[in-house]
Amino acid sequence: MNANGILREHWLHVAYHFVIDAIIFIVSFVVAAKVVLIEYQFAVRLMDYVPALLLGSFVFPCMVYIFGLYSPLSGKQRLMARSVILGACLALTAFMMLGLYYINKSTSIGRGVSLWGYAISFAGVLIHHFFILRALREQKERVAFIMTCTFDELEARFFQSLGTEHMELVGLIHYDDYKPIGEMRVLGKVSALQEIVKREKIHRVLCTSKSISDPAMCKAFCELRYSGIQVMPLVSLFEEVHQLVPLELITAEWLLTASALPHMLYIKKLKRGFDIVSSLGLLLVSAPVHLLGMMLVKLTSPGPIFYRQVRAGQFGRPFSVIKLRSMRVDAEKHGAVWSVQGKDPRATPVGAFLRKYRIDELPQLINILKGEMSFVGPRPERPVFVEELADQIQYYQERLMVQPGLTGWAQVNYPYGSSVEDAKWKLEYDLYYMKHMSLFLDLFILLDTIRIVIRGGMSAEAVDRLPRYEAIWFFRVLDGKENQ
Repeated sequence: MNANGILREHWLHVAYHFVIDAIIFIVSFVVAAKVVLIEYQFAVRLMDYVPALLLGSFVFPCMVYIFGLYSPLSGKQRLMARSVILGACLALTAFMMLGLYYINKSTSIGRGVSLWGYAISFAGVLIHHFFILRALREQKERVAFIMTCTFDELEARFFQSLGTEHMELVGLIHYDDYKPIGEMRVLGKVSALQEIVKREKIHRVLCTSKSISDPAMCKAFCELRYSGIQVMPLVSLFEEVHQLVPLELITAEWLLTASALPHMLYIKKLKRGFDIVSSLGLLLVSAPVHLLGMMLVKLTSPGPIFYRQVRAGQFGRPFSVIKLRSMRVDAEKHGAVWSVQGKDPRATPVGAFLRKYRIDELPQLINILKGEMSFVGPRPERPVFVEELADQIQYYQERLMVQPGLTGWAQVNYPYGSSVEDAKWKLEYDLYYMKHMSLFLDLFILLDTIRIVIRGGMSAEAVDRLPRYEAIWFFRVLDGKENQ
């Protein structure tokens, strides 16, 4: 995206501020050590502090992300409320860093350096987040929309209710043979595109798939893009603003482009290494919880501790997923049944608790170590449901092109699905993940998973999802009208 725009590509924005907070944390403690320690102690002690500083510089921005302070929605937050949350994040980080004292006392940071370090860190990150808030509140991109027909004009009118509060629709640029009929400001004809963009100081040009693939417009669009002006179809705006891909806006060209974007080295090597390290680490950390869950299942209901079920893996290959049994043994005596959000009558009392906090999913770490699943990816579905949904939902088979995951972008944005419509919404999140998968995105999905587990559900996220429902519903209505 152009450097002038405030609405940067979402994950680039998050990663940028994540790294800045980590650097502020490290620099603050280096400055504190310089202030407190005498000259000959500084270099020696600073080397001892490295393990604690690396831990803190990772944990602190993770906490900030979990509390949602990198989200564009946080721009509505007051600075005082933000400062309280940042203070809490630093306190939690200090608590975790304290654990190093019991592992190796020589690596712990002294009280004097710690007090100065946390004070300077707080001041530094508060200044950083002040500028984040100011940027989110004050700066806006100036956007123009290219019109080819009446249908495009309907999309342009709806653009303003997309939740893009950091973008201002300046007006419409129309094809020479089309005259806009609405009340929005008309900037001129597309033949004068370069002049209009310069005159109106446009940062981004939105258009339909029809105009972006128009050979007559190719040269003009290329000149704009090389000048730093973003030219994009509305489906790309949806990806950027809401991090999902509406099925109604997908084209064959989009699918081919999306499947070529994920870096093959990450998919084949780094992602597998990330899976092994993450699953081994979580198996060690969660061992007490895992054992407690096994005991509760065994003591409170008759039947096996573990439950195995055939799921569709990458390219549709079947494998047996392992879970702690959360339901009665006869839960599916009449055949396969959809998962149910909230209270499932088939679940045991202990099983309902295990499902709420996703403890029943922990044995799937074994599937990850075996290479049958990834830590992050689309949820593995049962073959019988895959066949049913593929018949009713276009592009559903696309989600089988990557390994299924223990958690995923759809899982952290949408609750348990219990219908074909739910599966359609989740597919739109899965397609976004498949196009944008990366180590950073996987890390942020894990942090989102922690937040949801702590909250015990998706209630807060469901409220945040409502504008997306309205937006995509609009396009489904338009799609039906255009095809009549």
